[in-house]
Amino acid sequence: MMRDSYALPLFGAFVLAFAPLASAQSITIALRTATSSVDDATVRIADVADLHGGSSWDRRNIGQLDLESLANTPTCSITKKQVELRLMLAGYKRDAFRVTGPTIVSAKLSSPVEMRVELEKQLRGELSRHFAVRPERVSVRLTNPSHLASLEKSHSDGSFTIELMPRNEFPIGRSRLRIDLIAPTGARTPLTIDAQVGLTMKVAIASGPIPRGTVIQPEMFRMVDRSIGENADYLNPEVASGRTTSRYIAANSILLASHLTAARSTSDQQVKRNDLVDVVIKVGRGEIRLKDARAMGSGAIGDTIEVLNPQTNRRINALIIGPNLATVASNSRRFQR
Repeated sequence: MMRDSYALPLFGAFVLAFAPLASAQSITIALRTATSSVDDATVRIADVADLHGGSSWDRRNIGQLDLESLANTPTCSITKKQVELRLMLAGYKRDAFRVTGPTIVSAKLSSPVEMRVELEKQLRGELSRHFAVRPERVSVRLTNPSHLASLEKSHSDGSFTIELMPRNEFPIGRSRLRIDLIAPTGARTPLTIDAQVGLTMKVAIASGPIPRGTVIQPEMFRMVDRSIGENADYLNPEVASGRTTSRYIAANSILLASHLTAARSTSDQQVKRNDLVDVVIKVGRGEIRLKDARAMGSGAIGDTIEVLNPQTNRRINALIIGPNLATVASNSRRFQR
């Protein structure tokens, strides 16, 4: 019996030592008017309010009290009454604190994913506007997480727009994009954003394998839409015909300007595409001359190009031997009069 009589007072002293003190200095919990961004799935008092007064232990303890869960929803609303009840459940007496601010406050899950989506969307729009391409042809993927973290802190409510600084060329591949971040007030913050930029564009694709030293003809490639993520010297099809390959090109590969020898200057070309040429066909010890065959490519003396017989629409390779003059072997079966 003696032991029991001492047990209750000791237990009571233990509880009082660790419970909030009813006589603690009054604490003010000032609820914020703007939507608060929460780092994890639990909304705590410190996430939606600023704490003033009281001891540092009380402010820290109150700040960590949980209010709502965002596990199943990205946003929630919290009432002033809800905050008061939570404090009293934690053992604080009603006269030990004061809750100020709006009657209802909002909290949302801080989401780098949402920030990333919004920023990438705006960057796509700016690139499409600057370079007059459709937005669906542009892709942007941010590659530096620290840029997102900085934006999340300063613009957690997503209330910003951007303006891309002018560039001379479309920035395909890994790029550093210079932008102005514009706040609702109109204040501008210059930033540099690391991004991987892609563009869906028409490129020349080899229709089949093309050996080295081949004179390119229009039927050797086709133009297709491809999503391009690397900056390269993609071949301009308008200047491809008549040039010679400097390497073997595999079927279905993208043609680059570096795959072809440098184009000769116009002054070196004895025959231009669509010129009418005479084709000399050797027959035994003699020869016949086909007049007004149409050149399907350009070239200089010594180059082989395709020519078209306008009477039969048949083509054959012909060797340029002079201005608007070519020759061909008489045993060719493709070239028929």
